[in-house]
Parts: sequence; structure tokens; C-alpha cells
Amino acid sequence: MNRSRGAIGAFVVCLVAAACGPGQTGWSTPGGLVAAGESPAASAARSSPTAVLTVPSTPTPLPSATPASPTVAVIADLGSRISANPNDAGSLRDLGLALLQRVRETADASLYAQADQALRRAHQLDPEDPLVDVGIGGLQLGRHDFADALATGRKVLSILPDLPAARAIEVDALVELGRYKEADKAVTRLLQLRPDIVSLPRVSYLRELHGDITGAIEAMRSATESPGLAPENIAYVTSLLGTLLVRNGDLTGAATDYRHAIELVPDYAPAIAGLGRLAVGRGDLNEALSDFRRASDILPLPEYVIALGETQQLAGDTVRSAESYGLARAEIRLFESAGVTVDLELALFEADHGDPQRAFELATAAYSRTPTVRAADSLAWALHRLGRDREARVSADEALRLGSKDPLLRFHSGAIAAALGDTATARRDLTMALHADAGFSPTGADEARRILAGLPR
Repeated sequence: MNRSRGAIGAFVVCLVAAACGPGQTGWSTPGGLVAAGESPAASAARSSPTAVLTVPSTPTPLPSATPASPTVAVIADLGSRISANPNDAGSLRDLGLALLQRVRETADASLYAQADQALRRAHQLDPEDPLVDVGIGGLQLGRHDFADALATGRKVLSILPDLPAARAIEVDALVELGRYKEADKAVTRLLQLRPDIVSLPRVSYLRELHGDITGAIEAMRSATESPGLAPENIAYVTSLLGTLLVRNGDLTGAATDYRHAIELVPDYAPAIAGLGRLAVGRGDLNEALSDFRRASDILPLPEYVIALGETQQLAGDTVRSAESYGLARAEIRLFESAGVTVDLELALFEADHGDPQRAFELATAAYSRTPTVRAADSLAWALHRLGRDREARVSADEALRLGSKDPLLRFHSGAIAAALGDTATARRDLTMALHADAGFSPTGADEARRILAGLPR
């Protein structure tokens, strides 16, 4: 799977859009990372004890392969404060934010309910605290309630128009709602407020969506140079930069960045999965299997398990691939049970590894709520799998309306064009997909090569 906020892996990546400004307590920067240059424990230590509720003080344990996180200690400390004073609004707020951070670290979506409880209790106690609404907005983003997140972000902005946290929520929600022109304006305002790791990865992503890979790389490089970054912050943006370098044909640079992220944060799953995609691209399935298995053991996201299953399938191990797909389906159900809307991600999974009719129903529902380029792509792919290629072509063209060079979108467009006998478009888009990332999907890349090989000369 490729990097995208719409992909299953982004369940956690866009979790907390809250980007707290100087002097504010919070879990800032894209993806719910802790404030730049500050550990979660330090952030909690300087928060004023103002309010709490009865929430379990011990979070779900990490898988054994995952290194210990300071967030565990933060949550335990905040839980103790809340036990001592159930009306400590500040500690309740910080607990909610810390639990959202913990979801990002562990992919344990069951913690959403605890975060929701803490944040809503904090809001009852202190309805004027904008960071409580920031936390609620981050929770809504994590659950893919993008319209609600937009409303929450703009509610805060109506009072504090220069609060970067609220502006970041607005940007992410607009992107996920397919309102790209508004997102461009919002991210420009955010960049003026915080020209650093808070804004630059978002600038990069919008440029990437528009096919400007060079500009996306430039913005992400600038993000890596933001002052006072904690190791996890650097690992996060460095991994994203690695994926952009793959899109630009710099595989050596990408591998260097992925390995640098792992040096900074051992067992950093996004970087390990990035190395797995590089291994798929060069045909080293044994290395890819090892990387995807390791990534999915560390962070049990469906994205990594599906990549493992596809690599197993490509290697001819149909028994283990079926087991991996079953595990991915179970993980997706866990996200659903935690209140996360997964229609878009599940539609693609069903189209490739399940029921195309179900994929069509899910994609239709996703597109009706969030008419993004990725929703249009999922609808196009479901229609293609049903043999409805003329309809699929309309949606595929819509998916590319911004000029995206995303390999998954280009692969789908090329396969649909080939089915319709449009050799020129098929050759262009399939070639572009494989050039952008020859390991974007083990089975998808293999199918792209087979279609290309079968096109008439």
C-alpha cells in the first residue's frame, strides 16, 4: 500500500491534527506526534493540574516487539491525578490527547472510547478550553468523521483564528472531504502561522495530490529541518520523505531515509514497511516478507498485514496469504467496532481480495460522504472488478483530476483503459505507476506488468 491519508495506514497517521503552539500543552504536529523537541512525559509534567475523570490509568500493553513508549507513563500519571481529583479538567484533556497519541503508537482503536470519555468530561468541566475542542477534532479525524471535525476546527477558529491546532484540523478535514481549493487556502494560512513540521508535511501532501512531487519533496525536506525536533518527529517526516523520493526515482535516497528513521526510532514500522516496498520493487520477496511481517508485528495495521498477504500470494504461498487477509479483515472490523468509518479502505480491500459487489456498495457510500480523488478511485476500481469499465473510466478520470502521480491511482486507471482497448492511456498510466513505485502493491505491481506485457504494439 502507498502513503496516503486515505489509505488504511492513515487510520493513525491523521489521528490528531492538533498542532499546539508555543507554550501550549498537547500532542502536536501532523499525526499526533508530541510537541517538537519535547517528550510526552515532559509535556505532561508542565501541564497545570486542572481537571479529570474516572478512566483506566493503564493503557493496553504494547506488542512485545514494540519498544516502550513514554506515553504509557504519561497516561498512568494523568490517571493518578484524575483518581485524586475527578474534576481536574486539564488532566482530563491531557489524558484524552495522550490516549489519541497511544492509538497512533499501537493502532489500538479501542482507546478511542476512553479518549472520547476523557475529552467530553473535560469539555463539561471547562467548555472554554480550546484545546479540549482540538482534542475532540483530532478524535473525529481519527474516526473519519471529517464533516464533524471541520465543524469543530472552525468553531475554535471563530474564537482563536490564529491557533495552529485548529487550523491543522481544518486543513486535514477539508482534504478528506475533497475540498481541495479550500484546503490550499487553509494550509497557506497555517504555513504563515507555523512554517515548520506542523504545516510543511501538509503542504507536501497537497502538492503530492496535485502531482507536484518535486515541490512535495522540497516541503518535506524543509519539515525535517524544523528546529527542536524529537527523534520520533524526525523519523515520521523522514519516512514520508523516503516515500516521496521513491516517487521521484531516487531509490537509494529513499532507502537511506528509511534506515535513518529506524536508527532514530528502532522498530519504526512505517520505515520498515517502506523498505519492504523497495524489496518488492526489486523482486526480493524474501526480504519483503521479512519487512512486512516485522512491520505488522510492531504495529498491527491492516495496511501492513495486507502487504504481507499480497507478498505471500505473489510468492505462491496461498495458505499463508489467506491467513493474512483474514487477519486484516479482523483488524478492520476492530476499527469499525471502535467507531471508525472504513468504507473507503475496505472497498479497495474487497475489490482486490473479497467481494466486488460489496466493494461497490462501500465505495459508493464513501464517495457520497467524501467525494475525494481516492473515493473516486475506489469506486472506479470496484466498477472495474464488476466488469463495468465504461462507468469505471468516468470515476478513474475523476480520481486523476488533480494530476496525481500516485501509483495506485495510475495503475487502476491504466488497467481500466486496457480493458476498454485504450492502449495509449493504458501504457502511459501503467508505466507511470511502476516508475513511481514498483513496489506500491505486490500483487498490483505484478498485475500492472502483466497487463503492460499483453498490450498490442
